[in-house]
Amino acid sequence: MKQIRRKQGPIPGLSGYKRQAGDGATWQGYRSHQAGTRRYRKLVEELADLQHGLCGYCEINLLKNDRQVEHVVPQSDPTQGAALALDAANMIACCLGGASADSEVQKDHERSGDESCGLAKGGKSAPEFVDPRTLPELPSLTHVRLDGRIEADAGACRTAERPASDVEKTIEILGLNTPRLQRARRDYWDNLQRMMTRYQDEPHTIEVWAQTTLLPGKNGDLRKFFTTSRSYFGELSEVILAERSDWV
Repeated sequence: MKQIRRKQGPIPGLSGYKRQAGDGATWQGYRSHQAGTRRYRKLVEELADLQHGLCGYCEINLLKNDRQVEHVVPQSDPTQGAALALDAANMIACCLGGASADSEVQKDHERSGDESCGLAKGGKSAPEFVDPRTLPELPSLTHVRLDGRIEADAGACRTAERPASDVEKTIEILGLNTPRLQRARRDYWDNLQRMMTRYQDEPHTIEVWAQTTLLPGKNGDLRKFFTTSRSYFGELSEVILAERSDWV
């Protein structure tokens, strides 16, 4: 997980819907209101662009048929769910948790419990849950091991005065260590290692390559599994990211 920005400004088509629906305005009503499908897609696009094309939870690329609006505080939350359902500050873009056939990392349909992100979170509302928009830019509160498992970085959590247990609980709620995601991150790590072996005697090439891996491309998107790259390049990552603010 990495820090992402909050959406600023109005939700596409929301004002007109609220004027018509009044006190009866709901998320479901917004989705079905007149040109609701088109406006919903525009909202997803705006959120995805804000997140540099990555799922706000697992960091895979948000493909056209594998993305949705995710309410960080679920609509089923008994105290805040209804009030925040139409609040842009409670929305991020995330993948469909492996349910889409078009997902970059598809669910193993022969394996139970392989869901992730919003699909795994469902209506769960836990006080420990960490909103990715509240994460610090530096240091990263999570790191990825060479076997592809993501976990809390205890030292970074102490530095940021954030409980590592909250980060671990969030990883558990979101299913970020499901077999398919852990396997995909491990394969990505192995690819990084092969490249490192190839260019190990060319430090300048490695630095340029790390920048390409960690910073947005010309289209504004980041490469998938940002935190995996960040963990792989270690201190070099932090130097590169500290010098640029456009990756957040």
